[in-house]
Amino acid sequence: MEETILLVDDDAALLEVTSIVLSSEGYEVLMAEDGAEALRIVSQEKLDLVVLDVMLPKTSGFEVLKKIREQTDVPVVMLTAKSQSVDKVVGLELGADDYITKPFDTKELLARIRAILRRFRQQDGQDIRTLKLGPLELDPNGYTVTRNGELLDLTPTEFKILALLIRRPGQAFTRAQISDAVSTSSHYLASRYIDVHISRLRHKIEDNPSKPRIIQTVPSVGYRAARSA
Repeated sequence: MEETILLVDDDAALLEVTSIVLSSEGYEVLMAEDGAEALRIVSQEKLDLVVLDVMLPKTSGFEVLKKIREQTDVPVVMLTAKSQSVDKVVGLELGADDYITKPFDTKELLARIRAILRRFRQQDGQDIRTLKLGPLELDPNGYTVTRNGELLDLTPTEFKILALLIRRPGQAFTRAQISDAVSTSSHYLASRYIDVHISRLRHKIEDNPSKPRIIQTVPSVGYRAARSA
């Protein structure tokens, strides 16, 4: 089955050239020149990957990425024309899966896309975009979490925090990073409240919330999901 890739960039010439290259490799390609059109496509189409430029008119690629993460866990490759590492770090912290600096070689972009899609393809009849850790199974598309098959009642913020952590087991996140990743333009979650949400989340997912195995505290840093639980 063809995999569908959304290209988001305000450079029409770049979109056309990149689309031709990806189409020649067997991908179905959709295109958007601004964030609003990109989000419309994300909400209406089943996508396998998004290539998203940081520098978009009206709305930045970072804001678009935040809104994409509110809807889906589709893998995202960020495009940045800047050499500063800060853009790359911010994108990854907000949930991007990879980045590539413009101007780029289409062969390098193809290699990045193939590597990411390999990680997200179906294995043993299961879509690995469904996130699993210990007794938990998180469905980013259905916005549901089950524990040993039993549906859990999580708030949207708790869901976002859990998804952020278990997408990268073993990686430590600061409270500020978690706050930035789960906040939206209409709702900012101050980092000082992260501990409260983590505590409530642990009471819902852990066997023993006072001795958590799934969400671990990293002293002087923040939190991480265990590599196994």
